[in-house]
Amino acid sequence: MKHLADLIEANTEALVHRFVEELRGRESLQGLKPSEIITTLPEYLRAVAGICRHGPTPERLQTRRRLEEAHINLRLRVGATQEDVTDEYTLLGRLIPRLWSDARPEQKPCAPELQCLFEQLENAMDHVVVLFSGYTLEDRQREKRFLRQLDALAPRELAAREDLHARLKPLVDTVRRALKASGAELFLVEPDGRTLVAVTNTKSDAPGLGTRRVDSQGPSFLGRVARSEEPLVLAQARGLAASEREGLDAQGFSTLLGLRLWPHGELMGVLCVGFTEGRPVPPQTKRFLETLVEYLSGILDRALLMGKLHEAHEQMAASETRYRLATQAATDAVWDWDLVTNRLTWSGGLHNLTGFTPEEAGATVDWWVAHIHPEERERMERGIHAALQGTQGRWQDEYRFQDRHGDYVRVRDTGVIRRDAQGRGVRMVGAMQDITTRWKTEAGREQLLQEARTARVQADLELERLNTLLHQAPVALAILQGPTHVVELANPRILQLWGRTRAHVLHRPVLEALPEVKGQGIQELLDGVFTTGVPYVGQELLVRLARSPGGALEDVYFNFVYQPLLRAEGDVEGILVVATEVTESVRARQRTEALASTLRTSEERLRLAQDAADMGSWDIQPLTGEASWNPRFRALTGLPPDGEVSLSEAMQFVLEEDRPVVEQAMAEANRPGGSGEYACEFRVTRPGGDGQKVRWISGRGQTHFGPDGLPARFVGTALDVTERKRAEAEARQRAEFEQYLVGIVSHDLRNPLSAILLGTSSLLRRDELDERSIKAVLRIQASAERAVRMIRDLLDFTQARVGGGIPVHCQDLDLVAVVQQVAEEVQVNFPERVLRTVTTGPDTRGRWDPDRIAQVITNLVSNALKYSPEGTPVTVRVGGTGQSAVLEVHNTGDPIPADLLPRLFQPMQRGGPGMDRTTRSVGLGLYIVRHIVDAHGGTIDVTSTAEAGTTFTVRLPRAGVRPPGKT
Repeated sequence: MKHLADLIEANTEALVHRFVEELRGRESLQGLKPSEIITTLPEYLRAVAGICRHGPTPERLQTRRRLEEAHINLRLRVGATQEDVTDEYTLLGRLIPRLWSDARPEQKPCAPELQCLFEQLENAMDHVVVLFSGYTLEDRQREKRFLRQLDALAPRELAAREDLHARLKPLVDTVRRALKASGAELFLVEPDGRTLVAVTNTKSDAPGLGTRRVDSQGPSFLGRVARSEEPLVLAQARGLAASEREGLDAQGFSTLLGLRLWPHGELMGVLCVGFTEGRPVPPQTKRFLETLVEYLSGILDRALLMGKLHEAHEQMAASETRYRLATQAATDAVWDWDLVTNRLTWSGGLHNLTGFTPEEAGATVDWWVAHIHPEERERMERGIHAALQGTQGRWQDEYRFQDRHGDYVRVRDTGVIRRDAQGRGVRMVGAMQDITTRWKTEAGREQLLQEARTARVQADLELERLNTLLHQAPVALAILQGPTHVVELANPRILQLWGRTRAHVLHRPVLEALPEVKGQGIQELLDGVFTTGVPYVGQELLVRLARSPGGALEDVYFNFVYQPLLRAEGDVEGILVVATEVTESVRARQRTEALASTLRTSEERLRLAQDAADMGSWDIQPLTGEASWNPRFRALTGLPPDGEVSLSEAMQFVLEEDRPVVEQAMAEANRPGGSGEYACEFRVTRPGGDGQKVRWISGRGQTHFGPDGLPARFVGTALDVTERKRAEAEARQRAEFEQYLVGIVSHDLRNPLSAILLGTSSLLRRDELDERSIKAVLRIQASAERAVRMIRDLLDFTQARVGGGIPVHCQDLDLVAVVQQVAEEVQVNFPERVLRTVTTGPDTRGRWDPDRIAQVITNLVSNALKYSPEGTPVTVRVGGTGQSAVLEVHNTGDPIPADLLPRLFQPMQRGGPGMDRTTRSVGLGLYIVRHIVDAHGGTIDVTSTAEAGTTFTVRLPRAGVRPPGKT
């Protein structure tokens, strides 16, 4: 291999010159001298030439590697990226072959020489990756080994309802071992798309699986991982706050590393691994985790999809059985008319209805038309042709039809029209129903209506099935000789779709025939089916491909089916692929059919919900006044249990003074152009002696308008709300009485108390009172002052409860000054107690109501003194945190009982029986404190334990106003 070495050595100077010219304009090398761009390139080229001439001896390889390392380190110093440096070696791979571009074939290097050259350049690029990322060849081999282990442990299918712990634990444990972690845990998202639930844990007992749930949008570590595109590290996992630890079984871990599972751009779950020792997580570990989680996501996505497919197969089998039984049980004649070929086919129900067999009816519409009564034939033909030439999707008519015996049966015929993209009718499917009995007599009218509804449902079921079969226009190709080569086409549609010729497709690998789909999962799906032998059914898979070679990529939706072809021995010989393009019109039809199915389900759920909620319902034709009422509505309103009752007759049961209200609400609902919504509460009179002749009814309804804008149907529900109305009346009476009583206690007692306080003050100024009299007067004065405080609390309570909240008048204020003032006033009443004030922050100013804030501090400090042992201090701390000021009142002693904490800030909550009766109040102090704090837009919390004592914490925004929406 001397020829290539001679060329490199003879042209080293020219290669270096071209290398500098090519790289001079690159942004990463701007400002460098030519010598800094060249670095070790001449020596490197001579080293490569020596390897090509004499072979890769250890000494020469060591020299080449040393020169590469020197060059790469120089590039690192000037801020070049990994891609910049690998591009330089790629550039050498283009420049060297140019040396013999115009030479004769015998003068060009041979294939082994080129192989040796390109191996040296590829090794150099691997060296770049190692130096930039620290990711060695051994790391890649280890990664591949663990990925193969995941693949070997992957379950074929997973059902969403099964216990996933045992099935997924080997996979999660493999990830743990790959990362050399102490433990790992997998969470999957629930159907709501938001809640994460623990499904498996590498611990043997797997505590809390299935019960540990966490909001993926919450503040926890798992929630933050679910919202992050990159791996997240929690370096201090010990002693986590409850909000951070929510959902985790993180005991014993010092470091946590988490990453979300995100296939197809949607959250599937979160994987979290833990390390016992505190340690930094290097980039290689994060990148390895990303690779493992991406692979695990694909495994779970495929297994869950196969589980859903298995369930769908079972449901389809059950559905087909029900469809077959329903078709056999149907007594109506179902017909299918191909409007393009004029071919008509009948179901077996024709024999039950007319006595003719489907074979006797023939294959055209002529026999059908000939058996219509002559008096109605022209009208019926005119109506059906008008429907076909119009735009509606349904036709219905009633006429007489001649049976085998020559008699005429009256039938109702309903057909559904299917149209093409231009709106032309191409197919019509319908059902002919015998309505002779109903037509002759009104007896049994309700039963016949039910039969008609059943027939229409059965016709719709058959129509849906026929539409499904009609829509199947697949493109199929067989893939044999392994999961890669296309060897047979079922039809030319695939060539039209791809814009390829047969030579471009047949006997070629899939990614060579269709290179645009590389990286879109097609090859991986084929490999999975070929390896496992399990079929795959996709749902509207989006594929990006070019309609013609070299054309622009387009988004095309397909329904895919991959069916393995098995040999007699049971192994996979090939794969049959069925790919149906889902056009926009088909997708629109699917959405319409799905909406219809949802509507039917909703109607059934509504009926069940009405039964469960004890609701009545009605269905009224507004233009005619005809109405139907279900049994519960009749019982609620006192209507007769049987027989027809018109709307006007039903209105007679409404209390006379309520009828105008009901009529006005119905008129508004039936007004053309309106919303059609009806809501009204009214009273009805019911016959009977049960003492409940007058009942309150709450009605809710909706008017449906026809194409002409007139009301066509008025449906609704009714609920007996008599008990609710009585409760509301009683509540109003209690509230009025409470307000009246509080007014008496607060306002009417204030005057005599003021007189008592004035009198005691006057007596205390007299000199002739002895010590005993002074003590008596002081007791009277203290009792009167306590009564005044109770009255003030009652007034505040009334204002907070029924007056819209306690008003505040904010002004600039220093919280420390208010605390000191209140402390001095309270100390007078408790001279034997120690009251401390501590300032913990530099900024304690804001806009608050000074009187109300003083009231808050007084209540909290007084409570602390009353409920703490004598001889123990009470501490008031004032500080600031950003936009808020913080006030804390702390005392020691017995903690607040656990059963009292949840209702501590509710009214009428007082101390225990052991407290001094002279210090007791009406129990409104903390209730009023909370409302004053709320009025300032702040919060109040309490913690109480035997060890730490009791602390009330008040946080007040400096702005001093209630935030929008706060109650």
